Amino acid sequence: MAHLTTFEKKLDHLFLDRTYNLRSKLGLKRCGPKPQITRKKIDKAIEELQDLASNILAKGLAKKEFDENTGNKKRRKIKGRGWKKQKLLFDQWFKKTFPKQNELVYVFWNNKKCVYVGRTGKGGSRPTSHFSKKWCKITSVDIYPAKSKSHTPKLECLAVHYFKPRENNYKPSERKWTKKCPLCLIHKHIESDLRIIFRINKAKKSQKNRGEF
Repeated sequence: MAHLTTFEKKLDHLFLDRTYNLRSKLGLKRCGPKPQITRKKIDKAIEELQDLASNILAKGLAKKEFDENTGNKKRRKIKGRGWKKQKLLFDQWFKKTFPKQNELVYVFWNNKKCVYVGRTGKGGSRPTSHFSKKWCKITSVDIYPAKSKSHTPKLECLAVHYFKPRENNYKPSERKWTKKCPLCLIHKHIESDLRIIFRINKAKKSQKNRGEF
């Protein structure tokens, strides 16, 4: 509820800034300097509202979609001293538990904090390919089998939205003919709607730069 309230307040504040000139003509001015609607301000607002949308929908839409399209979770505690020993023991368990080339989503944990989300399958690397990285200080790994190959990229993206991993600094890659992440589609709608509502008139801006009024 708190995220939803913040989303509404930010959207309302942006709308008040956009309608400042209209309201001021009717004597409905606000205190303080005249607000400016710039491309930088719109870009920042879009990013903030998309983050809030993720927080609002993560435990509902993202979790529901993720749970419906994954099989039974397998958890493996990390054993061994040093990443080489941990890699060896994990690979032995992984080969035994998943003998075929499965479509999987994996989640790295450091106690209760999510560290990283990835996927493996056809052409994908195994979870242990990350074990040698400096940030890979983990205590357990959760493995989720995808119910369909077409859902794997979407499931990886949903897991990023839901678990909020610390080390995922990029949007998961997509494949042709695979299902799209519903939360990312909502992000696109937010950006599209805001750019239409608060569009910057390029023609007027270029005229002003040339000194034409």
